[in-house]
Amino acid sequence: MSDWRIYFYPLGFLAAFAFGLRFLVQWIASEKAGRSVVSSLFWQVSLAGNMLLLIHSFIQMQYPMSCIQCFNAVIAWRNLDLMQTQREPRTLAYVVKLLIFNLIILSLLFAWQWWFVGDQAWYRIPIAPWQDSQHANDTSLLWHICGIGGWLLFSSRFWMQWWWVEKDHVSELPSCFWWLSLAGALCSIAYAIKISDSVNLIGPAFGLIVYIRNLMLIYKTSALTHTSYD
Repeated sequence: MSDWRIYFYPLGFLAAFAFGLRFLVQWIASEKAGRSVVSSLFWQVSLAGNMLLLIHSFIQMQYPMSCIQCFNAVIAWRNLDLMQTQREPRTLAYVVKLLIFNLIILSLLFAWQWWFVGDQAWYRIPIAPWQDSQHANDTSLLWHICGIGGWLLFSSRFWMQWWWVEKDHVSELPSCFWWLSLAGALCSIAYAIKISDSVNLIGPAFGLIVYIRNLMLIYKTSALTHTSYD
C-alpha cells in the first residue's frame, strides 16, 4: 500500500461538503414551498459531489465506492437532462450506454492502477494523515461486507429514483427515496465510525435531519390532500 495516498485523503472532504450542501439547498427550498421539492441546483451539486468522491475513491483504491459514484453521477446528469427545456431529453438507451461505457473506462483505470502502480487490491480502507494505519487491519470481513451493503443501500435511493424518473419523466424525490436515505445512512454511519473514515461519515450524518424533515413534509402534504378531498 503506497503511503502517498494518505495525503490526498482530505480531497474527500470536498465531496462530503458538496453532498451536505445539496441537501441543505433542497431543505431550504422545501421549507419555502411547504412541501418536499427538488431543483436543478440539487442535481448540479450532486454531480459535482459524485465526481469528487469518485476521484477520491479512485485514488484510495475503493473500487465498489467508485462504481457507485459513477452510477450516481450518470443519474444526476439524467435528472438534469430531463429538467432542461432547450431540446428533447436523451433516450433511455443512450443513458444506459453512457453508464456502461463509463463503468468500463473506470474498471480499466483501476486495472491500470493495480498493474502499474503496484497495489495488490481493488479495495482498501482509506487512511488519513492523522491516523494510524493499524486500524485498517483491525476490521473483520463481516464489517466490510456490512459497510459495502450499507453503501449500496444508501445509493439504491438514487437507483430507485432513476426508475421513478424514467417512468414519469419528472424529476422528484418520493417518500421511498427518503426512507432508503435514512436506513442507508444509519448503516453507513456505523461502518464509517468502525473504520474511522471521516469522509464517508460526514455526509450520512449531516443528512439525517433533512431525511426525517422531508418525510414529515411529504406525509403532511399527503394528509392535507386527503383532507381536502374529504
